[in-house]
Amino acid sequence: MIVNFDDIDIHFKDHGEGKPVVLLHGLALDGSIWNEVVKLYADQARFIVPDLRGHGKTSIGNANGSLEQFADDLFAMVNSLGLEKFTLVGHSMGGYIALAFAKKYPEKLEGLVMVTSNAQSDTPEKQESRLTEARLAMQSGMVAVAAPMAQELTRSNEIMHQVTPILERTPPTGFANVQRAIASRNNNLELLKGLNIPMLAIAGGEDQLMKAEVSYEMVEASRLGSVVVLPGVGHLPMLEAPLAIGALIVSMRKD
Repeated sequence: MIVNFDDIDIHFKDHGEGKPVVLLHGLALDGSIWNEVVKLYADQARFIVPDLRGHGKTSIGNANGSLEQFADDLFAMVNSLGLEKFTLVGHSMGGYIALAFAKKYPEKLEGLVMVTSNAQSDTPEKQESRLTEARLAMQSGMVAVAAPMAQELTRSNEIMHQVTPILERTPPTGFANVQRAIASRNNNLELLKGLNIPMLAIAGGEDQLMKAEVSYEMVEASRLGSVVVLPGVGHLPMLEAPLAIGALIVSMRKD
């Protein structure tokens, strides 16, 4: 499906029946990473799965290098569907966008799920690493960064081969835009303290990019937070353990 918004056409999938759940993918990926979760649980929830700006089938448009623009894109999409409230699930980069959305549009959220993500800002070293990757992608194309990224995302050769083509297809301009946006984000632990909705942090026990400690940190900051660490799982639990992560997502309920 497509929704026309301002400078871009947002491509998304809308499957299933039940309470609405919006699934956001991570950096240089697209909505297809959630396919197995949607397939398994479409009888228990309505899943809306967009390709985010500059990723998948959604063009980059007039990108401004901010997470707030991604939040506005999401706001336009859910409004076009008439969604008053929904559970928002963000994987990695998608979690950063979810927090930007929660800051601007908290009235829309029924629950928040942060999947192998965190609420801290980048260290100066990490900021520089992101900007270096952005420059490399713009100069040499995504092939130059795809293989190293895939190796960090998962230890599974099968899943590595599955995600590498997605990484390589991501437009360098889209990748660079969102890397700049992520690098400039604020620490949002205080934001979590003010959200009066259930918040679930899902970590991978074998995640090479995001340690479980940051999930516990988010839960400590949240009023209604809980955490689950999936043993033997890396940075892509929706591909490595779709049955488990899907069950956790559909079980979210507001008290």
